[in-house]
Parts: sequence; structure tokens; C-alpha cells
Amino acid sequence: MLTQEEVVRQLEDFILAERGLLSVGNIPFEHNGKVERGYPYIRASNASLLNAFRTIEGVTGKPLNQVRFLEVGCGLGTKCELARQAGMTATGIDLLTEYVNLARQLYPLCAFEQANALEYNYGCFDVVYYHVPFFGEELVRELEKRLLEQLQCGSMLIVTRISDWLAEGFETKGGGIYFQRIATDVDVGRLTLLCKLHDSDN
Repeated sequence: MLTQEEVVRQLEDFILAERGLLSVGNIPFEHNGKVERGYPYIRASNASLLNAFRTIEGVTGKPLNQVRFLEVGCGLGTKCELARQAGMTATGIDLLTEYVNLARQLYPLCAFEQANALEYNYGCFDVVYYHVPFFGEELVRELEKRLLEQLQCGSMLIVTRISDWLAEGFETKGGGIYFQRIATDVDVGRLTLLCKLHDSDN
């Protein structure tokens, strides 16, 4: 018998194939005068993310119906719809216009934008989720630094990948790192849960 996860993936494959998007390659984009590459839509566990949602109210101090959720690299928008069904206001961004247009058709109650994650304004969001949006460690680090600067204190990151720079920062007291890891007893799989702090000593 197929699991719920497998059913969703089969449906997504069908939709992507129908739109000619099943074999999308790496996505080139210009940034700081260079051509960089982002990953195409890569599926991650829905169950792990749903479990992570159970921690949001405790971390942010807000009820879910007041939480603004953003997915970076949203693809078809499935994770945004899960966030919306959990009660959050959900937005997704993606480099590929075809993904954004498709997501708008599939999940019209969410908001979707074509945008470069390295130039986006994150200041109004309470929760940001992403799953390996870039190839290079340098680009992941740049995204993390942008999030550090722009997210409000008490905001939350739910991610499958962090840079060595950020991982090392957790182990350096007084190193100016503004995120702390969130300990949880729910199964979040490969996800790392982080909370923005005022400073490394708080």
C-alpha cells in the first residue's frame, strides 16, 4: 500500500510531467555579476515538516493563525499549502517562473513570487523553510547571513542544510551568532530547527 508521502510524490510527478517540468535541470541565475546555479525542485519529506510545525507556536510565541510562513525554492508549492492548512499565511518564492505559475494554479490560497533568494526581503516572516536551494557552500552562507540580518528576533528557520560557517558558530561562545538550535522530541528527520536571538549571549 502506498504511503501518503508516496501518493503526493506520484501526483507531483504526474503534474510536472504534464507541464514538461519533470526533467528541469539546474537553474542558472545572475548574482553579483556572475552566473550561479540553483537546484530545480527537489522533494523533501512532508511528514518531517508537519512535525516541525508542532514546534512553531512555542518558539515564535504566536498562534499559528498569526504566523507568516515562507518557503524558499517552493517548486509546486506543496509545502506552502501544508503550512496554510495548518493555519499559517503562506508564501513561496522560486527562481523559475514556470514553477511559480504552476503553484499559483494548484494552490490559489497561497501567495507565490518569482524571486532570487539572495536578493529577497525576509523581514516580515516568522518562519522560513528551505531545502538545499543552492549548489555552493558560499551561496548557502550568503543566504544565512541575509536571514540573520533581516529576520526579526524570535523568528524561526526550518532547513535541511546549514553551512559550515553557521554550524561552527554554534560552538563559539560570543561569536556573534544569532541563531540557536531548537531541541525537540518530535521526529523532524533531516531538518534543522533554528531560532533567531538578539545576540549570542541571550
